Amino acid sequence: MTITEILKHGRENAIRADVLAARLETTPRGLRRQIMQAREQGETILYSPGGHGGYFLPSDDPETAQQEMSAFYHVQAARCKHGLAAIAPVARKLGIPIGQLNFDEADNV
Repeated sequence: MTITEILKHGRENAIRADVLAARLETTPRGLRRQIMQAREQGETILYSPGGHGGYFLPSDDPETAQQEMSAFYHVQAARCKHGLAAIAPVARKLGIPIGQLNFDEADNV
């Protein structure tokens, strides 16, 4: 069974990561890997943080889907911005120009 066969449409149907990992018989790390692979293949898998948060597919209603995707985008963009700010001092010490950082090769630094 694939992750997109389990996930449902709409934030109100979000499935917590621990529940989803158990259903897929994997670890939290394995779940994140499966989600990333599905996203790399073009799937739109959203995540909503918080007590009633979890993973879900965009709503079937186009207007609601737009709102859900926008919220996900803004949360992820803020995380990326803060992540880049966190590694910037280290990159400078390593002599890596931030504007030229290649994230595919970042694991090799």
